[in-house]
Amino acid sequence: NSRALLDPRVIDFFKAHALQRKSMFETALNAKQATVPQVLLPIVEEVFCPSLVRVGSVGDGGKWVCNPWAMPRNGVVFSLGSNSDISFESDFQTITDNAANILTVDMNTASKSALDGLAKINAVFVQAMIAEKTERKATPPHYTVQDLMKEINHDHIEILKMDIEGAEFTVLPQFLDTNSVCQIMVEIHNITQTPKLLRAVANAGFLLQKYELNAFWTGVGLCEYSFLHENCLDKYEAVKLASYLKD
Repeated sequence: NSRALLDPRVIDFFKAHALQRKSMFETALNAKQATVPQVLLPIVEEVFCPSLVRVGSVGDGGKWVCNPWAMPRNGVVFSLGSNSDISFESDFQTITDNAANILTVDMNTASKSALDGLAKINAVFVQAMIAEKTERKATPPHYTVQDLMKEINHDHIEILKMDIEGAEFTVLPQFLDTNSVCQIMVEIHNITQTPKLLRAVANAGFLLQKYELNAFWTGVGLCEYSFLHENCLDKYEAVKLASYLKD
C-alpha cells in the first residue's frame, strides 16, 4: 500500500509549498525568454511512486518509469525516437518478463543488431517520422501518434516514451487532446518553451513524477520529464502529493 509507506505529513508539506511553486512556475511561463533557473528551481515531483525505476541505459537514454511490474500484460509501449538504442525496450522486457507489446519508431533505418534485438523481445520497428500531420507518401512516412495507433489497432498506450528532437512541442499537445495514455516520458529540448509544454501536459491530467537534467546539456536545461496520469494512480500504486503545474 503506497499510502501506508508515505507519512501523511509529507503530503501536507508538498501542499504547503505548492502555491509558491505555482507562482514561480507562472513567472517562468510568462517570461519572454525563461532561463534555466527560472524553469527548474520550482520543479519537484507531484506524485509519489515507491516503485519508480530508471529503465534503459545507465547513461544517456534511460527513462524513469513508475512500477513497470504493475503494467497489465500485453500493455502497449510506444518508444518514439531510438536511433538504434534499444536499451529501454530490452531493459523493460527483461524486468517484466516480456509483458509489453512494444512499438519502436525512428526516422532513421535501424541497425541490424537493433532489429535483431527487438525481434527477440516482442517489439516491432517502424521507420517513420513522428509529426503533427500524417503523410504516408513522405520519405520516411510521417505519422501523428494517434494515426500510428490506428494503424496497429490500439486505442490506449500504457507507456509513451518520446525523444523526437524538438517535435514534442507540436506533437505531444496534439496527441493529448484526444488520446488515452498512462505514463509519458519525454525529453524536452528547449528551455524557453518548456513551461508551456509542461502546462499543456499537466492540464491534460498528468502529474510530474520525475525530472532529470541531461548532464551533457546542463547549460541549456535539456531535461527528461516523466509523468503519470491521475486516472492511473491506483493502477501503478502511486500517491498524489500536490499539483502546481496545471492552470
